[in-house]
Amino acid sequence: MSQSTETLLFKGTNRFNITMQQFMRGLRKITTLLTPLPLSELLLQLEEASSPASLSRIVNKIQPILWKQSSREQSLARKHLLNVLTNHVLQGEDAAMRLEAAGWLRLLVQAGLVAQPEEIFVTLVTVAVRATQNGYNVASTKEQQAYLKMIFQCFWPFRYPYPAFSWQLFPANDVFYPLASLFTEADDETQDTLMSIFAELPSLDDEEIAQYLLPVALQWARDSDPERRRRIPTVLARINSASSCEALAHLQLDADPIVRKNAKSAAGFVRRA
Repeated sequence: MSQSTETLLFKGTNRFNITMQQFMRGLRKITTLLTPLPLSELLLQLEEASSPASLSRIVNKIQPILWKQSSREQSLARKHLLNVLTNHVLQGEDAAMRLEAAGWLRLLVQAGLVAQPEEIFVTLVTVAVRATQNGYNVASTKEQQAYLKMIFQCFWPFRYPYPAFSWQLFPANDVFYPLASLFTEADDETQDTLMSIFAELPSLDDEEIAQYLLPVALQWARDSDPERRRRIPTVLARINSASSCEALAHLQLDADPIVRKNAKSAAGFVRRA
């Protein structure tokens, strides 16, 4: 065999080996992707997630694994999942990461997959108040408003006709005490969301709430915007004070028929209570 033929054979064999090595590496990668990671490894990855995209990707991998577990295993795993997400919300240095983790907490509450929903409310209230502790700016206000909207959305699974939670699990009023003071410096959008949150509570007589809420509620009762006057009767009806009763009586004579209707309905709630 000539030297040139041997060289050609060697080069051909070498190329074949390289191709096979590349094929095997690719096959190993595909096998790795197709083989699901154990839940413990995914939870560890979730703890170490450094971007909103990676956090959501990992949570999406965890969900189908949980559904295949027994009730007891699922309960323990979900508790671990909630703890990791809560840590990201409370301890995360990046606002985008905090918001992404908070969004998952809200979603799990809305799906009825949380044993103690009050704990999620506490977490979201904490970060909502903390968001503007170092001053109000565009970024901090936007982040705070996002948390407030999530808090309001977390009430949905308590609503008729398809509640995911019993009223025994409804959060206590004191969970929302820290939010009341936000009324003092709230812009219109924040004030609007805060009012929606407090309108969900069964009673607003607590001094820690009423001292901040009542002055704003009385302003809304006199506001030129009929939408505010339409919404405020349910709030006034839950505050036991002479000024709130007077404002509610005045709204029953409002020029707007929807305002009058809502005020009369709210007044009936007061009489039943």
